[in-house]
Amino acid sequence: MLTAALLLTLTQTDAINISAADPHIRYVGRWDFRDSKGPRAQWSASTVEIRFKGKSLGVSFAGSPDYWVEELDGKPVGKLQFSDSTPQVLVDSPKAAVHTVRLIKATEAFVGIGQLLKFTASPGSQLLSITPPKHAIEVIGDSISCGYGNEGKNEKEHFAKETENAYLSYGAIAARALSADFTDIAWSGRKMWPDNTIPSIYNLTLPTDTRALWGIGGNVPMAIVINLATNDFGKGAPDEKGWTSAYSDFVGELRFRNPYARIYFAVGTMMSDSYPPNTNALTTLRRYLKEIVALREAAGDKNVSIVDFGVQDAAADGLGSDWHPSVKTHEKMAAKLAQTIKADLKW
Repeated sequence: MLTAALLLTLTQTDAINISAADPHIRYVGRWDFRDSKGPRAQWSASTVEIRFKGKSLGVSFAGSPDYWVEELDGKPVGKLQFSDSTPQVLVDSPKAAVHTVRLIKATEAFVGIGQLLKFTASPGSQLLSITPPKHAIEVIGDSISCGYGNEGKNEKEHFAKETENAYLSYGAIAARALSADFTDIAWSGRKMWPDNTIPSIYNLTLPTDTRALWGIGGNVPMAIVINLATNDFGKGAPDEKGWTSAYSDFVGELRFRNPYARIYFAVGTMMSDSYPPNTNALTTLRRYLKEIVALREAAGDKNVSIVDFGVQDAAADGLGSDWHPSVKTHEKMAAKLAQTIKADLKW
């Protein structure tokens, strides 16, 4: 709740309204700028960043059920949910100071679309430039990569937008550890092949709008992680030739867009050889991915490899909603990913 005094501060006539189109504002991930009211974001972990000198800062979003994590000066301070266009306070300080504020979409695409309308700063505030990081990471995946249920109490809980937090997903944690930008192209239940696939919506800025095509822009990723298999193997191993060919073809598309990126094929953490029964799903996946590495190398693409996150340890690290990885498991995955990227790319 805003106090009356703070509402007055942010709405008085001499307060500064900062357009979402102001060039000082930095957008990370995929944002759609076609609407004159303000840019829209749907993919998990979409981020907006602003740096200013002043006493207070508010933000206005169009109504959305999404949750967004506020990060103030490099530290998370809580989640916000925007129900209408009323400004919500991000900073309230008695003295003017320099602050960097980031808002990171915690919930995934099917929960909703967030639309930034404006920022509102206290009188006399000054916007400052932001230096982008040198590196960027892109993760392509399903519910695991969204942070599905990572804040859930245990496996008996089902999906709730309140317990999904892409800010605490392994990709986001690894990106922060490497001081890199992060893009999260993930959606629960999606596969590599043959239906309900991520490749079928990969080139979209807003994954539910086929008119919103994504080009090549922003901080181009030099490390790309594909973490798709859990749903593909959910009822048994998919056809070997069909799946490995589709995977290899998708890597070819990524390579066309990102000729110099290191592309990783991920294993884990919800897969095992015990489920589904009698399928040896984890062993089979590892074999399939080795075949894809061979296919890519035969095509002249040597900049690919496998990153194996192993199987989640429920006894040691707990479980999130619907048997998904807990925050602790995401942290372990992030450490493995960051270590791998740092060793391979010398970041």
